[in-house]
Order: sequence, then C-alpha cells, then structure tokens
Amino acid sequence: MTKTKRIIYSGLMIALVFVATFSIKIPIPGLGYVHPGDSMIFVAAILFGWKVGALAGGLGSAMSDLVGGYGIYVIPTLIIKAIMGAIVGYFAHDLKNNKKTGIIINSISMIIWIIFGGTLNTVLSNLKNNATDSLMKTLEVTNVQELQNKISNVQTPLFWAIILIPIVAILISFIFRNKDSKLFSFSNIIGMTIAGLWMVFGYYFAEVIIYHSWITPIFGIPWNILQFITGIILAFIIVLGIKNINKNKENL
Repeated sequence: MTKTKRIIYSGLMIALVFVATFSIKIPIPGLGYVHPGDSMIFVAAILFGWKVGALAGGLGSAMSDLVGGYGIYVIPTLIIKAIMGAIVGYFAHDLKNNKKTGIIINSISMIIWIIFGGTLNTVLSNLKNNATDSLMKTLEVTNVQELQNKISNVQTPLFWAIILIPIVAILISFIFRNKDSKLFSFSNIIGMTIAGLWMVFGYYFAEVIIYHSWITPIFGIPWNILQFITGIILAFIIVLGIKNINKNKENL
C-alpha cells in the first residue's frame, strides 16, 4: 500500500470508527458506555493492516469520547483502542502465515484471561459473602440481597465468558473457514479475540485508576465483553459484504 493510500484509508476509517462509536451509545451506570465502534476497528485492521487499525481505533474512539462528554476516558481510550487495532491487524496480516507464533501468543493470552477472570470471580464471591455498609454505599445498593443480586448478575456471565470465549473462538474458525478461509482464518479469529480481551483488561485497570476503586469497574466487564463480541460479529458481516460486492463487480 502506498503512503497516499494509507493516509486516505486511515482518514476514512477514523471517521467510520468515530461515527460508529458516537452515534449509538448505551451508557453503563456509573462508568462509561458501550457501542458498535469496535466493529469498524476490526474492519480497518483486517482490510488495511495494523497501522491503519491502530490509527483508526485510537483516534476515532478517542475523538468520540472527547466530543461525547467522556473526556476522562480520552487518554485511556486512545491507548487501549490503538493497541486493539494493532493486535487485529498484526494477526490478520503479519502472523497469518506463522501459525506457530500465533498459537503461542494465543495460548499465553488465554492463560492470562483465565487467571484474570478467575481472580475477579473469586473477588466477587468474597464480596457476596462479606457484605459491608461501605461496599453497599459504593455500589449504590440499599440491602444485602440487592448487593448479592448485583454481584450475581456480573459473576454468572463472567464465569461463562472465561470458559466459552476460548472455545467459541476456535470453533468459529473451524466451522466458517470453508465459507471464506481468509476472513475466518485462525489468525483473524484469534487476533480479534485477543484484542477484545485486551480491551476488557485495559478498561478495567483504567477505571481502577479513574474511579479509585478495584471493585466498581468489575461491573462494567460483562458489557465490555458483549461489546467486543458484537463487534466481531458485525465486522465479519461487513467484511464479507464488501468481499461479495467486489466479487459481483468482477463478474460484471
């Protein structure tokens, strides 16, 4: 890709990430918001590589936070989303022919994810069994039962996410690779999965710093998991649609 084309594509994808992030926002009480912007980060990285993916992810997402009134998130978002786009682009382009390295990175990432998720689940179990007035005040609940229900609403999806995300990522690659072996390649699937888990991990620690609490950010994790999974699905639909349009043009 020439320098001119990279600049043009980067500008286009920055705009698309911004629009997708800014136009549809679902606020998370007491935290940030979820959106479909991750899908366009994935699209940018798959189509144009890690440099465009990083620029589109970092700048497009950070601009949305700045304009949308979430200024406190601008710097964390710039860093987290840029790395997110770079990861997908690196796996999609640079590691696509190096399965051994990809498998090693994937294995390490999944181990980290399982340890991270398992630790948070243990913390939630301890909180559920040791409710305090200060904890209920922090989480804005009025009684122990309400606190336990709130913790369960996070603990259950987190538990299943720990188990299912690695398994489903591998299954998708095997099931759909006959439809489009390049798009549904192992490297693409794993790249997006690792990028999504990085986003969950990154925002958790960013919110620990922002809100001065190790507990409150845990309640945003299921939303972030849902966001990146939805982003993966939308990205596949969009890229597959673009490829089909190009095929139809070639057949005319």
